[in-house]
Amino acid sequence: MLAYKWDNSKMYNTRLKKYLPGGVHYNFRLPWEETPIHFVRGKDSRLWDMDGNEYLDFYAKFGAMIVGHNNQRYNEELKKWIGRAMAVNHTDLDTEVCELIIKHIPSAEMVRFGLSGTEMVQNALRLARAYTGKNRFIRFEGNYHGNADNIMGGRAIDRKRPVPKDYPGDYKGTLGRAKDILETQSFILPWNDLETLEEVVTTYADEICAIITEPISINGGGIMPQAGYLEKMRALCDEHNIVLIFDEIITGFRVGLGGGQALLNIKPDLTTLGKAMGGGGLPVSALVGKAEIMKLYESKKVIHAGTFNGYPLGLAAVKATLEILGEDNGSCYGRMAENAAQIYEIFKSAAKAVDLPLVIQGPLTCASYHCQEYEAKSPREISYDTQFKDIVINSSLAKYGILVSSISRMYLNITLNADDIEFFRERVSPALAEARQIIDDTFK
Repeated sequence: MLAYKWDNSKMYNTRLKKYLPGGVHYNFRLPWEETPIHFVRGKDSRLWDMDGNEYLDFYAKFGAMIVGHNNQRYNEELKKWIGRAMAVNHTDLDTEVCELIIKHIPSAEMVRFGLSGTEMVQNALRLARAYTGKNRFIRFEGNYHGNADNIMGGRAIDRKRPVPKDYPGDYKGTLGRAKDILETQSFILPWNDLETLEEVVTTYADEICAIITEPISINGGGIMPQAGYLEKMRALCDEHNIVLIFDEIITGFRVGLGGGQALLNIKPDLTTLGKAMGGGGLPVSALVGKAEIMKLYESKKVIHAGTFNGYPLGLAAVKATLEILGEDNGSCYGRMAENAAQIYEIFKSAAKAVDLPLVIQGPLTCASYHCQEYEAKSPREISYDTQFKDIVINSSLAKYGILVSSISRMYLNITLNADDIEFFRERVSPALAEARQIIDDTFK
C-alpha cells in the first residue's frame, strides 16, 4: 500500500499562507511542523481531502465530533433552528437544554453558556475568587485549561512554593504574556502526587481560591487518577474553603453522559464543559455547578458577558447531541467502547509485529498511545524520546489514512463500525513499519 500524497493540499496551503499566519488556525510551539490537510467531505468516521484520499478520523476535532461527521439526525435539528430565530438573547429552547445538562452532570445545579473552554475556565476562576475572597489557584503539570496568559505553560522551580515560570523549550510558552501573570496567580504541581498536593494546600490555604484539574489527565497522556487522589483533593477543598473545579471540556459527555465526575464518583463545585457537548459541529461551552456559587451571577456581584452566550443554534446542537447520546440509556457508549477495545488490540498487535513498544491508556473513548514499555502514572513519566516516537507514529498513521490527535490521543465516535475496524487493520501495519524505520534511523 502506497503512502498518501498531499499535492493539492500543499499547493492550497501555500496560497493560504499569504493571508493566514502559518496557514493554520491555531498553533503551539511544537518542535515539528505539520502538513495541513484540507478536507472537502465527511461521513460518519471517514473524511476525504482535496487529493481524494480517504481517512479514518480518530482526531475528531480534538474529540468534539462524537456523533460522527454529517450525522443526519443532528443536522436536521440544526436546520429547524436555522429557519427560526438565530440572533436573539433568549428562545423557548433555553430551559430544556439546561435541564438536559443538569439531568446528566452530577454536580450541575445551574448552567451558564459560552463559546470556548478558555473563557469558561476564566469565568470559573472569577467565581472562585469572588466566592472565597482569595486570589491564587492550583493547577497541574500536563493538564490544559485553555490559552489564556494566566494558565498556560510554565513550570515550578521551587517545590516548597511552586510558582510557575516560563522556561526555554516550553511547548505552551509564548511571547506577549502579561508580566508576572503566571507567578502571581497560580501554583503548579505534579499531577497524581498526593503528598505534594496536601503539603501545598495546607501551607498556603489562605491564598488558594480554587484547585482546577482534569479529573482524568487526558492532556497529560490519558492518565487516570490514582486511588484516593481526587477524594483527598475534594476533602482538602472542603476543609480549607477552596473551590474544586473540574475541567471536563474533554471528558464531559465523552467518557459517559455524566462525564468524568460520574465515572469516578467525585463531585466538584464547578465544572467546565465543551467539545463533545455540542456534537462537534458548532462551538458551544458551559460552566455548571453549585447554585450557591453560580448565583453570584444572579446577584450581579460577578460579571459574565458575551454576545453569543446561549445562542439558539449552539443550544440546538447541545440538545440534539445529548438526545442522541442519551438514547436507550446511553447504550452508544458501550458500543463505542467495544469497538475501541478492538481497535486498540489491533494497534498493539501491529506494533508488536514490528517490535515497537506501545501502551494504550486512559478511557476507551479517548485513550492515548505511548511508544514505551510501561503505562505512565504521571505526565512526568512520558519522556521526550517517547513524545518524539509518538509524533513519528502519528505522522505515519496519517500517511496511511488514519488520523489521530497531534499529541497521540485517539477520539472515537458513535458511528464507528466493523468496516472502520477493518480499514484500521489494513492500514496500521504499513504505517507502523514506516514509523519503525524512521525511529531506528533517528536513534541508531
